[in-house]
Amino acid sequence: MDGGLFNLTRFCAKSKTSIITAHKLQFADDNATPAQTIDDLRRIAAVCNVSYPHFGMEANSDKTKVLNQPSPGQTSSRTNVGINEEHLGEVDYFPYLGSIPSKTPTGAKDIEKHVKAAHCVYGRLSHRVFNNPAISIRTKIMVFRAVVLSTLLYACETWTLYRRDIKRIESFQQ
Repeated sequence: MDGGLFNLTRFCAKSKTSIITAHKLQFADDNATPAQTIDDLRRIAAVCNVSYPHFGMEANSDKTKVLNQPSPGQTSSRTNVGINEEHLGEVDYFPYLGSIPSKTPTGAKDIEKHVKAAHCVYGRLSHRVFNNPAISIRTKIMVFRAVVLSTLLYACETWTLYRRDIKRIESFQQ
């Protein structure tokens, strides 16, 4: 009981976690800048206005948009943020690196996109594979799992799933 015989505390791992705040998510020429408040976003936009020209870059105000994700139970407010003295438009969603962030933090847009892509892949293979009587059922199932399901479920580990989303995915599989 005193730990003399079995000292289980030696099996406890030392914590090596830390808190990291993402200030910028940049990939090649795509940049997503998360901000906690509208004032933070305005400050970041001002820094971009000043710093980008020093590196020979400029922000494209036509392609730069604001996506406001209010906390649950709060309403969205106008951001009124600008770059290069041009007001940035607000959007309900936008594609970014294969994902579709939206005002509501759900995976509904991503799921919709993947279901459409899986339908397209199934349609392309239906004549040559799925409707071909010369191909065995086992082979058809393997192709379905390898091609269609992998298209449907690509990056699904990043989705926030609700019952309606699971039903949507299951209805496609039926």
